[in-house]
Amino acid sequence: MTLSKTNTVTKGAFGPVRDESIRDKAGDQTRLKIMSAAAKLFDAQGYKGTSVRQIAQEANVNVALISYHFHGKQGLLEVLISGYFERLFQRFDEQEKLDQDRSAFERLTTNIRLYVYYQRDHALVTRLIQRELSVESMLAREVMTLYSHRFKHAFAKLIEEGMATGEMKTVFVDSVLLSMASLLIYPYVNLQSVREVYYLEPLSDEFCERLVASTNELMRSLLLPSASFHK
Repeated sequence: MTLSKTNTVTKGAFGPVRDESIRDKAGDQTRLKIMSAAAKLFDAQGYKGTSVRQIAQEANVNVALISYHFHGKQGLLEVLISGYFERLFQRFDEQEKLDQDRSAFERLTTNIRLYVYYQRDHALVTRLIQRELSVESMLAREVMTLYSHRFKHAFAKLIEEGMATGEMKTVFVDSVLLSMASLLIYPYVNLQSVREVYYLEPLSDEFCERLVASTNELMRSLLLPSASFHK
């Protein structure tokens, strides 16, 4: 399995997906139907528990079209994962250009907000990816190599900048990021648990705002000098 970056962007029910093989509007719609169906079934049944025929039935397309557009179920999974991350990094890059004059901590909190809402808006694929990463596999290793380290760097570089300028305390960056990731990712990997045990709705704006606020509060306590923290 080889994940690769591609260069055309289109949008589906679960967000933009990049793939260079998209050529026409009719083909776009077919691809989007297949990807939406796959995301739904992979979430409900798992990747291994879902057949190509089931995806075709859910999307109401001929099964041969999955091979034509994605070269099979594995290729479809790769497009879902690569599209998810490439669009996320595009959002980070766009936001960074807008926030050039802001402090490192302010840019960090902006990235936190962006990521919370991105997970919410792409909940099925978010959970699919985190499930795949929890299993030792070639796919998990490739995702970590291509995307997880890049995701970490988007946040780490801001903390390192803040430490270099004296805005933030000297900390062990990896430990801070692990605490942050645990808080941000758990609700979208465990949607049912959050709903049925904690009686919260992770897909609501209210929950997202609470999650952003609590994560920012954690980062303030870990990163900012006490005088700044109490301002």
